[in-house]
Amino acid sequence: MPFWVIYRFSDLLYLLLYKIGGYRKSIVRKNLINAFPEKSEVERKKIEKLFYKHLFDILLESFKGFSMTKEDFLKRQKLITPNMPQDILDNGSSALILGGHNGNWEWGGMSASFYANTDVIVLYTPIQNKYIDKFIKKSRTIYQTYFKSSLLASRIFKEYKNKNATFVLIADQSPSNPNRAHWLKFLNQDTAFLRGPSSYAINYNIPILFIEIKRIKRGYYTMSVTTLTETPQDYSPKELTSLYAKKLEEIILEHPEQWLWSHKRWKHSRREEESTKINP
Repeated sequence: MPFWVIYRFSDLLYLLLYKIGGYRKSIVRKNLINAFPEKSEVERKKIEKLFYKHLFDILLESFKGFSMTKEDFLKRQKLITPNMPQDILDNGSSALILGGHNGNWEWGGMSASFYANTDVIVLYTPIQNKYIDKFIKKSRTIYQTYFKSSLLASRIFKEYKNKNATFVLIADQSPSNPNRAHWLKFLNQDTAFLRGPSSYAINYNIPILFIEIKRIKRGYYTMSVTTLTETPQDYSPKELTSLYAKKLEEIILEHPEQWLWSHKRWKHSRREEESTKINP
């Protein structure tokens, strides 16, 4: 299906699910109010509309990605820092690339192997329906990028202890166990972050990189990779998480409409004994 047809469907979804159906509208509005209390209602409404247009585009683009060629990906999602993470890998090290739900993160995962000469392991949260999960996992792995359940992360990092690998993780998901999370001030709110990425980076001394995927226009994105630290053992786990949270917040503030506001990111509350706010 050509892209122009896909975007006509996206426009239809915008009308039916947002304008008429109000898909997760209450969640999006609550998140925007809490994240941007200083903005006017008009400003937040503009972000909301742009977000929903973006949301339905990336939904259909993700399905389109299952049939895209390598040339299609290279044309539509350009890496603008081509020497990363290769300069770190060339030093004989693995790399842990952290990202957020920005731009088209699905395309980013599918095309990750184009830019690394090691195994690329994308850690993801499995879908509850095992048949759908099997289909999605198989479809995502069309270019030798290996999608592994984040529930098996401990085993996977052990398997690659003595060989290079590029690990990729969208790390802005809400932790399943808030009592074991790293709590940070993020977008004006106490926010629980996964503690696994920082722990694995320290335990296996893996440099941490950040990938930013930015929408340029409909169907076209750029990817840029920056180094958060090459020496993770110089930090505490919470300090490493703070480096990630600060970088993620910067890119959200730059293009707020490109982040996944429909996600129940703040469904957990901080425990009473941990109520002291910590700035990243």
